[in-house]
Amino acid sequence: MTKIVCFGEVLWDIYPDRIEIGGAPFNVYYRLHSLGNNVKIISSIGDDDLGLKALKFFKKNNLNSEFISIDKKHKTGQVKIHLKSGEPSYDIVDNVAWDFIPITKQHNSENFDYLIFGSLAIRNDKSFETLKEIIRKSKFKILDLNIRQNYYKKYKLDYLLNSTDFLKINIDELFILRDLFNIKDDETEDIVQKIFSKFNLKYICLTNGSVNSSFFDGNKFIYVDSLRVKSIDNVGAGDNFLASFINEYFIKKNSLKSSLKIASIYGAITTTKKGAVPSINTSEINSYL
Repeated sequence: MTKIVCFGEVLWDIYPDRIEIGGAPFNVYYRLHSLGNNVKIISSIGDDDLGLKALKFFKKNNLNSEFISIDKKHKTGQVKIHLKSGEPSYDIVDNVAWDFIPITKQHNSENFDYLIFGSLAIRNDKSFETLKEIIRKSKFKILDLNIRQNYYKKYKLDYLLNSTDFLKINIDELFILRDLFNIKDDETEDIVQKIFSKFNLKYICLTNGSVNSSFFDGNKFIYVDSLRVKSIDNVGAGDNFLASFINEYFIKKNSLKSSLKIASIYGAITTTKKGAVPSINTSEINSYL
């Protein structure tokens, strides 16, 4: 069975009225698991109440916590989230357990078919060095950029982009990369093609919110329009999009167009519910096909 691993933050999203487990890599992991995949996550949580709460969530939902480290020096991660018309703003707590993800014997002894990672988890050098080791032991690398606030450095992004096979990026992040790497273009397709060539990528998937999503393989662009839904919480929409796309295109070997459409449906339905990993059943997806 295909071995998939996600790397990065497991944390708690703190809303004004509730608390939800989250973190982009966790959201991707959870959705891939719910779709029946053999997937694990490499992360770190604190030896505290929120860490215990996370472990209980894993156990209750039959999630594999084999690669979750317990950090006795740093607290479990938190992100304070405020929603305005469904669009989130983030206050990400610094120097928490997922900033110090260690290399362990358990995951260092394995090789992975697919590695999924983001850029936020490597804001601290300890997690960055650990990710480098895992990249070396993985066949196919998927980068979900997830640029947040000022938690990124050019040299680290350069390393990640040069190490990845498949880049998933949103429209805002595309223009951040354009400016960061001095790409002299304004047209979206031109920028995508320049990034594709510069970092020798195999695929780029670009999401553009309520407009559309696109996929570029070096030869042509494929577009799928976004669904029109009544959004109440956009947290995790891109993560559910990515997980379902990976499941459809890479695991189930579905067609590119169908995979993009199904991914778009998962992302859209996520925004109509509370939390980053809401329950989504097959009948909901089929109703839009």
